[in-house]
Amino acid sequence: MNGTYVPVVVGVVTALLGIPVARWLEQTTYRKPDEVEEPYPGRRWWVPPTLGVVVGLLVHRIWFVEDPAVPGAAVAAVLTATLAVVSLAAVCLAAMDFDVHRLPDRIMWPTMGTLGAGLLLAALVGGGPQPLVRALLGAVGAGGLYLLIALVSLARGSLALGLGDVKLAVVLGGALGWFGWPEVVLGIYGGFLVGGLFGLALLVGRRVSWKGHFAYGPPMMVGALLGLLLGPSLMPGLG
Repeated sequence: MNGTYVPVVVGVVTALLGIPVARWLEQTTYRKPDEVEEPYPGRRWWVPPTLGVVVGLLVHRIWFVEDPAVPGAAVAAVLTATLAVVSLAAVCLAAMDFDVHRLPDRIMWPTMGTLGAGLLLAALVGGGPQPLVRALLGAVGAGGLYLLIALVSLARGSLALGLGDVKLAVVLGGALGWFGWPEVVLGIYGGFLVGGLFGLALLVGRRVSWKGHFAYGPPMMVGALLGLLLGPSLMPGLG
């Protein structure tokens, strides 16, 4: 199979494996006691195809796009496994954020640990220290930026971004940082752009008010994916 069919096959298999994940999410066992009376979120039919598409795109990006940050099959295999787990967690977190506007720590902390361990292993099997250091800087930079925004919004009397979003920024910044600065910059900026468009759509559709809150984690994830896929071509000067 060539570079066209492999990501498609992997994506289809991943989508099938995502069916029990969707069923687990429908049970809403992640809710806190004060959230159990919230309206039922409905079927999570979008979880399997979303997971399949994301993992398929990751396979294409890692295995079939020439990149000095992926110098061999061993590094590619470790990155694929690591980011597939992170993607699974991200899709689950997105579903939870849509439901209760919260990114649970019981998924967030293990995801951060998995990413850190995976990137360290990727460096040891051939990736080298440079992308690992860049990933660390990307995690600190993205997390620091979101923490600053959260503190500023809190000082103004609201919490537009929560600490869950800050932790998510650390994960996304770290994952993007392994590949390069164009991915980091475009991925983080893309999160703000997608979040703004998403918020505008909710306002137009009267799903939220001007002072209302909405799930910001999913737009951050979409922006990060766009950064990973389009960063080098849209921002080659940072490479």
